Amino acid sequence: MLLLIAAALLAEGPAFDVASVKLATGARTSGYSHQITATSLTMMHVSMGHCLRLAYDIRTAYELAGPGWLDPPTENEYDIVAKVDHPVSEEEIRAMLRSLLEARFQLRAHRESRELPVYALSVSKTSTALRPAAIPGTPKVTSGDKPSQMRFRGLTMAQLALQLGPPWTARPVLDRTSLQGSYDFDLDISRYVLDQDTGKPILDIRGAIDMEGALLRALPEQLGLVLKPQRAPYQVLVVDHVEKVPSGN
Repeated sequence: MLLLIAAALLAEGPAFDVASVKLATGARTSGYSHQITATSLTMMHVSMGHCLRLAYDIRTAYELAGPGWLDPPTENEYDIVAKVDHPVSEEEIRAMLRSLLEARFQLRAHRESRELPVYALSVSKTSTALRPAAIPGTPKVTSGDKPSQMRFRGLTMAQLALQLGPPWTARPVLDRTSLQGSYDFDLDISRYVLDQDTGKPILDIRGAIDMEGALLRALPEQLGLVLKPQRAPYQVLVVDHVEKVPSGN
């Protein structure tokens, strides 16, 4: 009883009006996924790690530290269906999910700075491909005419660094360019994903197309930018405690 009271106190804050949290049953037929609307959150057959990354807007594996069962291979997966009676923002949904995890799983977590492998986005040479944004303040990323071509409009270098991070690369990317303002530019990595001798895709150690290697080669040549591997302080969410089985609905 005292534990439930403590969990309720921890969960003070924005909350869903109705929420069902259950252990998932049966076999999962696809990868982890979720659906957010203005009034609901639906998560089926998801791991606790997936829940935490959504709740805290975590985008890389480096940003979460906790028990090994949080992510696959794991037998602990959950179905979560939660609703509110009025439209809210996605950030409010995330905050409500944090409260829900605290209440139903007695989640306790804190953030701390750890030195981790990162890429530093830096300037390698003056680039005429980076044009001052025609419409500043309206960042937009769209596909180009080719599958591996992207058009960036109105992006700051900090926003580009976020775009170049996972899943494009395996490390978080930090802006170290010192370039101010926002820019328009295009990036086409189509020829960098192919072996020049065989014409076949270059694969990484997982057997997938090596998009990270393609970016490392394309950025200096096309934009005068480079991704330098370094170690740097990075904010990490550390899970101090979380139950495997949720409390009753």
